[in-house]
Amino acid sequence: MQSKSRAARAAGVWLVAGAAVAAGAAFWPPQPVAAADAQAPAARLVIGPAVQRHLLGLYAAYRHVPVSSIAPAGAGQVLGARQRGGTAWAMIHWQPSAGAGQTAAAGLQDGAGTGVFIRPAGGSWAVAGLGGLPAGCAVHIPTAVRRLWHLPGCRALEGQPVAPAPGAVPGGVTGALVQVALAQVGVSDNPPVTSFNSPDCNPYTTLVGNPLGASSRHCKTSSNGSYFHNVQDVSEFWCADFTKWAWKQAGVTGLGTLTPSAATFYTWGTKHGEQISFGGTPAAGDAVLLYPPGTKAPNGSYADHVGIVTAVHSDGTVNLVNGDFLGPGNIAVRYIANAHLTAWAARVEGSKGEEWALVSPAP
Repeated sequence: MQSKSRAARAAGVWLVAGAAVAAGAAFWPPQPVAAADAQAPAARLVIGPAVQRHLLGLYAAYRHVPVSSIAPAGAGQVLGARQRGGTAWAMIHWQPSAGAGQTAAAGLQDGAGTGVFIRPAGGSWAVAGLGGLPAGCAVHIPTAVRRLWHLPGCRALEGQPVAPAPGAVPGGVTGALVQVALAQVGVSDNPPVTSFNSPDCNPYTTLVGNPLGASSRHCKTSSNGSYFHNVQDVSEFWCADFTKWAWKQAGVTGLGTLTPSAATFYTWGTKHGEQISFGGTPAAGDAVLLYPPGTKAPNGSYADHVGIVTAVHSDGTVNLVNGDFLGPGNIAVRYIANAHLTAWAARVEGSKGEEWALVSPAP
């Protein structure tokens, strides 16, 4: 492939899936959640360091991962609210610690590194569930709390039907990649689930070789027309596996660097001569990496999510295809149209200050 600097296109502008999931050993039942009036007014609640440590312990036990594999939450990654009746909510986004390892890193992606917690009036904190993508939509956070935290309604982010592409379709690798990605929209977890607490059974992890040995327990098989037939699904958070598979199907070569960790797309890009910074000018076929607030620069250690740009519009908005994305009836490959990347990244992760970077499949 011809080398081309990402800087030439630059215009300036949450932890990895848990080890238990990647190893396929975990089935996380949702915890009981006390009923709360979704319309009761909510006020901000400060979640101090001591409470954060307590919630981290609850989260680690819930995920069956060691506390040592999780780094303390940074600025902009802790949200708290109290409803008028006294029910308290918290949402905290964690990243892997420096020594967590690839499997632990892959287990916090796609919103699985976000814990949602509830404390009934006069009660104790408990895990309500995982954040997922879009943030908090699997947990049924009350409307007043979502508004306080500036989380949009879930339906606006769950995905849309794929519209016919106007004008000429790009050729070469880019055109093939767009075609492959769009053809996967609607491929979903099997069996269907509406919570990231459940097995995340998908075919793409199997199709890229299941490098972390994810389990097929609780999983069924999936097919998608001429692309694959009766593939045994396995359970792993799979945005990176989906993106890698789509790139490979489109003819991108030398993908051995890519793993179930979304951040390895950064590593791949730098090895192929790209100069990757936050922001930039997107192009069809690009992988878009989302990084937590406070990340100083794109890196190959940890990213929250990776998706694929399928079109770029004159107003700067883009169309996207994302794997491992929650919808009204299942976790699936979802299509988003006319997204402003900065606003979209923050909204789906529920994190003000979420950063994004681009990696080209043909640098």
